[in-house]
Amino acid sequence: MTALLLWSCSDDDGGTGPNPNAELVVGTWNLTELRISPAQDIDEDGTPTSNVLTELDCISARITLRADNTWTFNGNDLVVTTITGGLFKFFCSEENRTSGGNWDIQGNTLRLADGTGNVTQFAFDSANNTLTNLIGEVLPGLQAEVYTQ
Repeated sequence: MTALLLWSCSDDDGGTGPNPNAELVVGTWNLTELRISPAQDIDEDGTPTSNVLTELDCISARITLRADNTWTFNGNDLVVTTITGGLFKFFCSEENRTSGGNWDIQGNTLRLADGTGNVTQFAFDSANNTLTNLIGEVLPGLQAEVYTQ
């Protein structure tokens, strides 16, 4: 009986190579939607909304993703206080918050890791050029935050 062994060599180490989305996410991303549930009439104009930014113009935030895989956040937070009967009071934090760390992207999932090891995941949508952090909470928590480049 004769055994035939074939060895094949290639430059492919089994990896998939660099993620093409990595180049697409580098840049500055501005908060364009801050979703809540249920919808509220924050500015008391008679029209409830799920996007706090359409009712409260004092909220702003920006994420900057750099090519060296570091990131920074600069913005102010939304403060939600429970009143009664499913009603809430909304305020803009007067203090600016900054943070930063390292980022990576796997497929369409962008991960931001801060200096304490906390990781926040965003879904990257290249067609709509958005980063979405699905939080999934109901008031007084947030449903999602969406950033656009």
